[in-house]
Amino acid sequence: MDFTFLNKVDMVKGLTAQELKTISSKLKTVKYSENEFIIEENKESDKLFILYKGEVVISKKMTMIDEQEKIDKTFITVSADDHAFFGEIGLLGLNKRTATCKAKTECTLYTIDHKDFMSICKSNPEIGFKILFEIARKLSWLLERTNDDVLKLTTALIYALKG
Repeated sequence: MDFTFLNKVDMVKGLTAQELKTISSKLKTVKYSENEFIIEENKESDKLFILYKGEVVISKKMTMIDEQEKIDKTFITVSADDHAFFGEIGLLGLNKRTATCKAKTECTLYTIDHKDFMSICKSNPEIGFKILFEIARKLSWLLERTNDDVLKLTTALIYALKG
């Protein structure tokens, strides 16, 4: 486990060295090939991922009104240099995924599932609190960004309908 890398990941960078060892004892290392799905939109999963090596594309299906078909819309590409974590909603329990995450290159990720995370929370509530606080901060930021996007799209739609 690369502790130097983990210390840069927002979700766990506030942990003490001992707390980081505790959480890393539950992390599993997984590898994905180029173009392999890590998470698929609308499928149930309970895992969170930390991107250690490689690049991942995060996309969401969009319905095209004219063609009545769904196409993937890429929202973001993240790399290991971003010290990114994703799938945080799944960590809270078995939930349908809200986006698709696909390996753009060969990837190595650390992962933890709901059961292992909950066992840490029960035995080390302070670690659970710190991690959940960072997840809440990320979800808050994403909600704020989504609200801004909805406002912009609503404004654009109003102008389009007036014209």
